[in-house]
Amino acid sequence: MHSLLTCSSIISSSPPFLLLQSHTPKLTHFPQLNHITPHNSQHLKLTHFLKPHANPKPPLFYFNLHLQLYINAGFMQEARDLFDSMPERTLISWTILMSGYAKHGPSTEALALFKEMLSTGDNHKTRLRPDSYVYAVVLRSCGEMRELGFGKGVHGQVLKKGEAFLDGFLENSLVNMYSSCGQLEDAVLIFDGIEKPGLVAWSSMLSAYVKNGFEKEGLSVFLDMVPKGIKLDAFVFSMVIKACSNLEELNLGIQVHGLMVKKGFGKGSCLFLDNSLMDFYAKCKDLKGLRKVFDQLHEKDLVSWNTLIMGYVHNFYYFEALRNFRVLMHDICYCDDFTITSILKAISSLHDMGYGRQVHGYIVRTGLASNSYVMCSLLDMYIECIEHESWEQWEKVPLKVYAGLERGEANECIIIASMLKWCSLLSNLDAGKVFHSLANKLAVDSDPYVISALIDMYSKCGVPEAALRVFKRVENPGTVTWSALISGLSWNGWFVEALTCFNKMQLNGIEANEFTLTSVILACVALGDLRKGRELHCKILKTCYESNVSIVNMLINLYSELSDHQQALKLCSLVPDAEISWNLLIQASLKENDYEMIHKLLGRIQSCFRYLEPISVCDIFRSCSSPVLLNMGMQAQAYMTKRGLLSHPTSGNGLIQMYSGCGKIAEADLVFESMPEKSSPCWTSIISAKVEHGHPSEALALFNKMRRRNKLVDSSTLKSILKACSQMGRVDEARSLLMSMEVVYGVKPSEEHYSCVIEAFTRAGMLEELENFINEVVVDKNDTKIWNTLLSSARVIGNMDIAKFALEKLLEIDPNDCFANLMLGKVLVMFGKWKDASKMKTLGPNSSCIEVQNKIFEFVSDQKPSEEVLHKLGEIEREMEELGYVEDRNHLLHDAEEGEYDGAGLGHTEMKAIAFGLLSLPHRTPVRVIKSVRMCGTCHHACKFMSTFVDRELVVKDNCTFHHFRDGKCSCRDSW
Repeated sequence: MHSLLTCSSIISSSPPFLLLQSHTPKLTHFPQLNHITPHNSQHLKLTHFLKPHANPKPPLFYFNLHLQLYINAGFMQEARDLFDSMPERTLISWTILMSGYAKHGPSTEALALFKEMLSTGDNHKTRLRPDSYVYAVVLRSCGEMRELGFGKGVHGQVLKKGEAFLDGFLENSLVNMYSSCGQLEDAVLIFDGIEKPGLVAWSSMLSAYVKNGFEKEGLSVFLDMVPKGIKLDAFVFSMVIKACSNLEELNLGIQVHGLMVKKGFGKGSCLFLDNSLMDFYAKCKDLKGLRKVFDQLHEKDLVSWNTLIMGYVHNFYYFEALRNFRVLMHDICYCDDFTITSILKAISSLHDMGYGRQVHGYIVRTGLASNSYVMCSLLDMYIECIEHESWEQWEKVPLKVYAGLERGEANECIIIASMLKWCSLLSNLDAGKVFHSLANKLAVDSDPYVISALIDMYSKCGVPEAALRVFKRVENPGTVTWSALISGLSWNGWFVEALTCFNKMQLNGIEANEFTLTSVILACVALGDLRKGRELHCKILKTCYESNVSIVNMLINLYSELSDHQQALKLCSLVPDAEISWNLLIQASLKENDYEMIHKLLGRIQSCFRYLEPISVCDIFRSCSSPVLLNMGMQAQAYMTKRGLLSHPTSGNGLIQMYSGCGKIAEADLVFESMPEKSSPCWTSIISAKVEHGHPSEALALFNKMRRRNKLVDSSTLKSILKACSQMGRVDEARSLLMSMEVVYGVKPSEEHYSCVIEAFTRAGMLEELENFINEVVVDKNDTKIWNTLLSSARVIGNMDIAKFALEKLLEIDPNDCFANLMLGKVLVMFGKWKDASKMKTLGPNSSCIEVQNKIFEFVSDQKPSEEVLHKLGEIEREMEELGYVEDRNHLLHDAEEGEYDGAGLGHTEMKAIAFGLLSLPHRTPVRVIKSVRMCGTCHHACKFMSTFVDRELVVKDNCTFHHFRDGKCSCRDSW
C-alpha cells in the first residue's frame, strides 16, 4: 500500500506533519521538529528509535519521519545512511532525500538519485512515477548546476505527461531553471504561457533578468507587477534594489525604498533587505543614505557592518572605514575575512603600515592566516605601502607572512602569484627564482596566473629573455599570459618585439584585454608610430574598450606625444572628468601653444576637483604668461592656493614666470621671496625676469646669492647674466664669463651666449673687438641669432653701417626673410640707393592685443578702429600738442616694422589698444598691451610722453622686451 503512495495522494491520506508544502516538507503539528539544528541534533541521534529490542520492524511512516528530521538538521550523510538501510522506499522517501540534496547540496546527488529512482523496479507496476514536486526539485538542481541539457530532458518528460500535469509550482521551476542557465528566451516563453502567474512566477522572471545582467528589463517586470496587485515580498524587493544598485539608479532606488516602507519592510523589519539597501546606497555613492539605513537597524549582524565598511572603502572614505572598523571590534570583538579584506584595502590606500601590522597580528591570532584571500590582501597591503617606506625595512616581510607555505599550509596559486608580484616590486630576482622553484614543487607552475606572475617578475627584474623562456613553455597561452609578455617586453624597452607579439596574438585569435592594449599603445608612443597607434585605436573601438579609463588615458598620451592634441581632447568625452589624465592634456596643449584650450581645461578641472601634478600647475601658469592673460593667471593662482598646490617649488617657478610674462615684476619678486624652498629653476626664473624688465644690477646680485647657496647654474641662467652684463656695459665681465662657463659651470657656450656678448660689444661701441670676436670665437657664422643680435644692437646705437652689414648676412642665409628685406630697403634709402630699395619685399599687417573684463580685443594695422577709439586718440593727440609734445622721427631703424603714419605717432596698433584701454579700464588701472612686432621709436617716444599725464602705468610687450612707461621714462632705457 505504501509503495503506491505519491506526493499528490499524501495530501489526503497521510498525517499532517508529512505534507509537502511550499518548497520542502514541513512538520506542521510538531513545530519543534522543524527547528532541529546541528547544535541540538545530538539528542536526535541518542534517542534513535531504531532499536531491535524496542521495535523489530518499525513502520515505513517512522522511517520517512526520521529521514525528514535528518534533512531538517542538515545531516545529509546520516540521511543517506538511513535511506540506504530502509527495507522499503516509497516516492515520499525518494522525494525527501532529493529535496534535501537540492537544499543542502551537492546538487549532483539529487540528479543521480533521480536517475536511480527512475530505474527502480522491474516492471511497469512497481516502477515509481515522479509527480510534479519531484520534477520541480530536479529542475531546481539543474538550475543550480547549470545543467541545461538535463533540464531540457526533464522538461520533455513533463510535456509528455500533458498540460494537466503542469501545475504552477512546476512552471515556476521551469522558469527558474532556464533563467539560471542563461536561456532567457525560453524562460520568457514559459512565463508567458502561465495563465495566472502568481508571486513566485513573477519573482522568478524578475530574478532571471537581474541575475543575467538585464536590470532594465527586470525593473520593467517589477513595474508591471505593482499595478496588477501582486503581493510583494522581501525577495522581490531585494532583486529590485539589486537592479537599481547595478544601474546606479539612485532616484528610482529611493522610490523603491519608499514603497518598501509603505509595505511594512522598513526601519529594521527585515535585516536581509536592509543590508541590500545599504549596498545599494553605497554603490550609488549616497553615503548619507547608507549611514541612515545602518543607524535605523534594530539589530546589526556582521553582514551589516561589512556592508557599511565596504561602502566607505568603495567610495574612498578610508578614514571613516577605519573608524567604523574600530567600533565593530569594540562592540562585537570579531570579524570575518570579508571585513579584513575591505579594511586592508583602506589601509593600503592610506599607506598606513603601522595599522596594517596590527591587522596582520589579528589575522594570525584568529586563524585567518589559512584564508588565501585574506593573505593575498595582506600581501597587497604590504606591496602598496612599500613604495612609501624603506624597501630594506620590509624586504623580509613576505618570508614571515608565508613561512608556512612550504609546509603546505597555504599553497594556493594566487598566493604564489602574489609572492612573485612582491619580488617584481623589489626587483628581487633571487627571491623570484626561489618562488619559481616553489611553484614547480607545488605543481602550480602551469596555472595561468602563476605563469603571468613569473613573466612579470622576470621582466621587472630586467631579464626579458627568461620571461620569453617561461612563455614558450606554455602550450596554449591565453589572454593573461600574452598580456604579461607584451607588458614585460614594453617595460624593458623591447617595443618592436612587443608589437610583433601583439600581431601574433591577434593571428592566434586571442582577445586582447585592458593591460595588453595599454602596453601596445605605450610601445607605439615610444616608437613614435602614430599610424600604428591609429590602427590600434580602430581596434579598440571595435572591441568596445573605447570607454575604458586606462585605455582612453593611454590614447590621450599617444595623441599628445605624437602631436595630435585635438584628437586627444576629443577623447575626453568618453570618460568622466574625474578620470581624465589632465596632466597629459595640459602638456599636449602647451606643446601646440594652444593656451586657450589650457584655460578651458582648467575650468573643467576646477569643476571636478581633480589633483594636478606640480609640473602641470607650472604649465598652466606658463600659459598665462602674457599681459593680456593676467586676470586668467590670477584666477588660476587663487584656485591653486585654495587646493594647496603652490607649496612645491615647481609650482612656484611657474608662478614667477607667469607674473614676469605679464609684466608684474614686483609680484614675481614677492612670489620668489615668499617661497620656503627655492629650487635652482626658481632662481633662474627670477634672474631672467629681472633682466627682461630692465633690472640688470638686481639680476647680477641674485646670481651672486645663487652661487653662494650652491644652486645649479644652467645654460638659461648664464644667458640671462650675459644679457645683464650687456645691458650694463660690462663687456669684459661678459667675455670672461663666456670663456670660463664650460670649465666653471660645465655649460658649453651656444649661439645664444655668443649673441649676448656680441650685443655687449656693439652697445659699447667696441666695433673692432666685435669683428675679432665674431671671426675668432663664434663657431657657426650661419646662425641667424648672431646676425639678428648684431642688427638689434645696431638699432640701439643707430649705426647704419653695422645694420647694413648684419642685414646682408641675414639675406645671405635666407633671401626670403621679409623683415630683413624691408629693413635693408630703408637702410638703402638712407644711402641713396633707391633702385635697390624698391626691390625689397614688404611685411604684412601686424597687431596688438589688450584684455578687458576677461575678453581679449585685437587691433590689426590694416583695420580701422571704432569711432570711440578714434575719438580718444584725437583727444590724446590734442592734449599732447597742448603740453608741448614734439615728435621724434629719428628712429628709422626702429620704425622698420611699422607702416608710415602722419600725426603725433598714435596711428599704430599699440596706440589704438592703449586708447581702448584708457576708455574701458577703471581709473589708475595699468594698461597692458602685447604687440606682435617690435615697437617703433615714434610710438615709444609718444608713450613716454603720455605716461606723464594719463595717471597710470602703460605696459607694452613687443617681440623684443617689456616696456614699462612711468613718469616719462621707459624700463628699457631706450635700448630695445
